[in-house]
Amino acid sequence: VAGDTVRNIVEAVTSLTVQGLMLKSFWMALLVTAICIVIAYPAAWAIAKIVPEKYRSTLIMVSIVPAFTSQLLLIYSIMTLMQTNGLVMTPLLKLGILPAGTSLMYTNGSVILILVYEYLPYMILSLYSCLEKIDNNVISASHSLGANRFQTFISVVLPQSFSGLMTGILIVLIPVAGSFVEPNIAGGPYSMMIGSLIDSQFTTSMNMGYGAALSLLFLVVMSLTLAVIRLVMNIADKRIGG
Repeated sequence: VAGDTVRNIVEAVTSLTVQGLMLKSFWMALLVTAICIVIAYPAAWAIAKIVPEKYRSTLIMVSIVPAFTSQLLLIYSIMTLMQTNGLVMTPLLKLGILPAGTSLMYTNGSVILILVYEYLPYMILSLYSCLEKIDNNVISASHSLGANRFQTFISVVLPQSFSGLMTGILIVLIPVAGSFVEPNIAGGPYSMMIGSLIDSQFTTSMNMGYGAALSLLFLVVMSLTLAVIRLVMNIADKRIGG
C-alpha cells in the first residue's frame, strides 16, 4: 500500500498533464480574481459612498443573490444566456460586435464568465465592509490637497481597503482554482481544470489512490499559495502602518 501511495504521488508530481492543468487552473483563478476586483471596487464604492444610505441594504441584497442561488441553476441559466440565440449573444451578433457564428459555449470564456458571476458577490462584500468605514473627510482632504481620483485611490482608498481586498482574493482565488463543476458542465474538452481531473479519478476512473495523490498535491500547492498571500498581507500591513 505504501508503495502504491508513493508511486501515485510521484506520478502526480511528474505528470506533464497534471502540471499543465495546475498552471491553467491557477491562471484562470488569477484571471477570475482580477476581473472580480476590477468590477467589485467601483460597485462596492458606489454602494458605500454614492448610493443613499436607505438603499444600501437593498443593493447589497441584490448583489449577493448569486451566492444564495443553486450552483447548477446558476450555471445553466448563464449557459442559456450565452447560447447563440440567447439574450446576450443575439444582440451582440445582430449589431456585428461579434462575428457571425461566434459562440461562447463550451469554451474557457464561458467557464470564466460563470466563475466571475458566482464569486463576484464575495469580492463586493469584502471590499464594501472596508470602504464604508473610510471617513469621507479623508477623501475630501485628499482632493483639497490637489490629488486626483487615481492618486486618492492609491494613497487613501487602497491602503484602507487592503485587508478587505486580500480577504476577497482568498475567498475567490482558492475555490476558483479547485473548480470542477463549471468546467465539466459549461466547458468543452479543452476547458478541463485540475479539479476536473481529480473529480474524474473518483467518479469515472475509480482510481481512488491517484485521485488522493492529486488532491494532496493540490492541497500542498494551495497551502504554499496561502503562505505567500499571508506574507504579502503582513508586509503590506507593516508598510501601511508605518
